[in-house]
Amino acid sequence: ITGNLVKSKLRVAEQYVHILPMNTEVNVEGVRVILLDANHCPGAAMLLFFLPDGQTVLHTGDFRADPSMETYPELLGCRVQTLYLDTTYCSPEYTFPRQQEVINFTASTAFELVTLNPRTLLVCGSYSVGKEKVFLALAEVLGSKVGLSRDKYNTMCCLESQQIKERITTDWKAAQVHVLPMMQLSFKNLKSHLARFSAQYDRLVAFKPTGWTFSEQVQSVEDIEPQISGNISIYGIPYSEHSSFLEMKRFVQWLKPLKIIPTVNVGSWSSRKAMERCFSDWLSETRAKL
Repeated sequence: ITGNLVKSKLRVAEQYVHILPMNTEVNVEGVRVILLDANHCPGAAMLLFFLPDGQTVLHTGDFRADPSMETYPELLGCRVQTLYLDTTYCSPEYTFPRQQEVINFTASTAFELVTLNPRTLLVCGSYSVGKEKVFLALAEVLGSKVGLSRDKYNTMCCLESQQIKERITTDWKAAQVHVLPMMQLSFKNLKSHLARFSAQYDRLVAFKPTGWTFSEQVQSVEDIEPQISGNISIYGIPYSEHSSFLEMKRFVQWLKPLKIIPTVNVGSWSSRKAMERCFSDWLSETRAKL
């Protein structure tokens, strides 16, 4: 999938793209490497390296740690010395709910609102790739198509998913769920988007899926309140494709690496120090349990 995206979006010539299989050891310039699913956007992979000097290194890339990773035979079968870790949310305030819980909340909220007013248009924010699980759940619960721009449609075709292919269309009028870039989810933009479809809809409900919307005030999905302006509502939903603080902690305590190298928020000394403190607390907690 990443190979498809690199060719289609970045226009890299075919001859430079060497697609590797998942969960299969390959040898690249004398280094053995295995790609493992990273539970991030489609195609995202963690890289497990076996270096010629006997070192084992895991680079998570962008990932959302999940207990299912503790059953990966490749990780069970080796001892990881060095972990390059996606530390997007490596701070205790990031305690968002499990992904599936958020998807269920979004789908049931949408279903309720459309049942109350069938002339409701649903909009889901998205990046170039990512958030597919949210807009597919919306489409599924309504039995609707998903309307995409031509560019986004072409991107989705790179994902090699039959389920997605059957759901998507570039005919906006044929879909009750529209996908727009995250940046465009403002009241002003959504008002003009709704105006384009005023013959079909008189209300618009938008979902903004990002971990950044989550804070201390929202302890569970039950606390999520929309922002409302006239006939437009915007729900910030705590859907992230990166690990929450506790998911990250659990993964590190399970893996027990000797060394952790954070890969996000490393620009300032104080941020690096705070993360190092977390890591050493997590690992000494694990040792204390032994």
